[in-house]
Amino acid sequence: MLTRLFAIAAMPLALAACSTVRSLPLIPDGDSDTVQVSNDRIALHGWRLVGDDILVVRVPSNGCTQKTDLSLDVRQRRGEFQVTIGRIREDYCRMLDPDGVEIPFGFEEFGARPGAAVTVMNPILED
Repeated sequence: MLTRLFAIAAMPLALAACSTVRSLPLIPDGDSDTVQVSNDRIALHGWRLVGDDILVVRVPSNGCTQKTDLSLDVRQRRGEFQVTIGRIREDYCRMLDPDGVEIPFGFEEFGARPGAAVTVMNPILED
């Protein structure tokens, strides 16, 4: 009896969890609203420097984008670090965040010293 009550109580939670995923990774073009994987330059909502050693990028997100979903391509030219952000894992969540999410990168993560000149090469989305 207790097992049945637990199963009945857990059912809405299980169904709610299923509704957070809009499409499955194995279904090609399952949903045009998902954030697509691109190892090339992805369009960003913006970027900024915090202090002299943190780069913060605002990336498009469906609600589940994390730092590990992104790749960094860094080139050093004439003392300037040119950073390009790519996406290595799609975001299949359903909570489309129109402002994206901010992801911080310490300069040490891409080999720059504090105070170095850093430019992000990705295109910026228009509002």
